[in-house]
Amino acid sequence: MKSITTVTLNPAFDLHYYMESLELGKENYVQSIQCDAGGKGINISRALTVNGVANTAFAVIGEENGASFEAALQRDGIVCVPFYTPGRIRENITLHPGKDRETRISLDTFRVRTELLESVEQELNRHCRPGDLLAFAGRNPRGLGKPEVLGMLGRLISAGVRLAVDSNSFTPEDLRLLRPWLIKPNEQEIASFLGSSVRTPAEAAQAAAELVRQGVAEQVMISLGGEGAVWSDGARRFALTVPRLEHPVSTIGAGDSTIAGFLAASAQGLPLPEVLQQAVAFGTAACMTPGTQPPRPEDVAGVLAGVRVAAI
Repeated sequence: MKSITTVTLNPAFDLHYYMESLELGKENYVQSIQCDAGGKGINISRALTVNGVANTAFAVIGEENGASFEAALQRDGIVCVPFYTPGRIRENITLHPGKDRETRISLDTFRVRTELLESVEQELNRHCRPGDLLAFAGRNPRGLGKPEVLGMLGRLISAGVRLAVDSNSFTPEDLRLLRPWLIKPNEQEIASFLGSSVRTPAEAAQAAAELVRQGVAEQVMISLGGEGAVWSDGARRFALTVPRLEHPVSTIGAGDSTIAGFLAASAQGLPLPEVLQQAVAFGTAACMTPGTQPPRPEDVAGVLAGVRVAAI
């Protein structure tokens, strides 16, 4: 089994405020609060860990509030390689107003020096072997130039690492420089990539195949929310349908969990249809837990039984 590593350069405390309703311009009262150590790479690691899949999380830790962040990771059983930097880990605030749609406020305040990125790359080179799986997820923090980050990722790919990228810091032109093993944009990101929205699974699958042909990635999986997902490697296209959830709890982190499921199944060497089924089962099951909590194994198993894969 190949090892799985996640990289989070821009971590965050995920704060979830639950309230009866939200009225702009007025005082609103919060009934309960949930706080988790997060960031997209950390979310992937947590989903893997809860489902019994070994992995290592590389994370940059702000020294001002890093102790509580690391304590949360330890509480959740996440194996972490920390890289300390001056400053304070940012906060992502999600407002959950009863039955209305959740609203997210993401801070963009974390800064990292280029010298620290060099330390991260050196440690990754010691840790990863050819064929191992590496997920790079989340926005680049302030202070790091995009060329430096792309350079690090490109060198890891050249060393034989299979790289999954889920970061809105990169454009299609950036990704063509890398041609990672996997990207997993959602509907909104695909519209940004292509300049037009996709309205059906068939259109989404065509968009995924086109991105592969453009050299953006070896394979593209597009999340379609409650409609499931599509996948293509340029030659093949698959649509995945999932059981409909009557009362989803939170969609935050569902995309991260989808990547976790993809990595877990790929590391085991499962056939492609099973990899895709497990990916969307993880993502859908994540919508059954509050906040950014990971998908529970029993929920993953229940969803997996109802996932369907069809060539289109």
